[in-house]
Amino acid sequence: MSEGMIASIKRHPLTALLVWFFTVGQLLAFLPRIAEAQGVELSVPLFVTASNLLGLLLPALVLTWLCDGRAGLRALLDGILTWRRNPWWYVFTVVVVPLGALVLALLLAGPPDTAGPVIPAALIQGLVLQTVLGLIISNLWEEVAWTGFVQVRLQQRHGALRAALLTAPLFALQHAALVAGGSFAATIVLLLVLTLLAIPFRAVTGWLYYRTSSLLLVGLFHAAGNAAAVREWPGDGMLPLLFPRENFGPAHLLVSAVVGVIVIAATRGRLSESARHSRSAAAAGAVARGRANGKG
Repeated sequence: MSEGMIASIKRHPLTALLVWFFTVGQLLAFLPRIAEAQGVELSVPLFVTASNLLGLLLPALVLTWLCDGRAGLRALLDGILTWRRNPWWYVFTVVVVPLGALVLALLLAGPPDTAGPVIPAALIQGLVLQTVLGLIISNLWEEVAWTGFVQVRLQQRHGALRAALLTAPLFALQHAALVAGGSFAATIVLLLVLTLLAIPFRAVTGWLYYRTSSLLLVGLFHAAGNAAAVREWPGDGMLPLLFPRENFGPAHLLVSAVVGVIVIAATRGRLSESARHSRSAAAAGAVARGRANGKG
């Protein structure tokens, strides 16, 4: 890699990550769709996971090291390892969206028509296990890139709420391979709806990060929401086990959006930017120290 290219990447790290992800990363995500046209069946979730790891996590780590030096990379990794926080944060991240999704399902379908033992299975196997698997396999690494890299840098330039607004359509496009498969018009409509729902969702992730400095908690919030309604990968979630004949796939997205609107209103759009222990402020300090020492 030439010095001129390295210098350009350092000046535009967000552009560099997005170019890599929307070429290499999305190629991985769409390989099953391409193979399907040739009569070959590949696992969509498996390749989407590979896309998250190689298309998002890898460039986020490399670009942080390249642009911000070891201090910046250490600050990003500290966010992944930060777990000693008030237990109420864990209650919020793991309970709020699944509980809201369950209430919505009960309002729409009534009590689940299942035997008693299914309820513990839905909570343990459906919610707890799928949250842990989703966190480890994909959601934590997604949030390292979207929250810890993209939103933090956008927040430093534009403020927290604008950072969420700018990140939302990019985050929605990440899921294009999952919503593709129907007509082109239907895919566009689904992506537009997903973008609208992603705006308050990205506001919540930003708020969580600014308040707790923990990417682990952000990943848990993401994973628990998915575990409330996910089907088949990495296993059936809570609502599919409770309501096997119903499809409440978008329930967690709607509840997450409502939570995001509440957070935006409660913080008056600031998303706790001024919190003393703001993770973005810590990262900015680490970046400044790295640059002062000639590391980026």
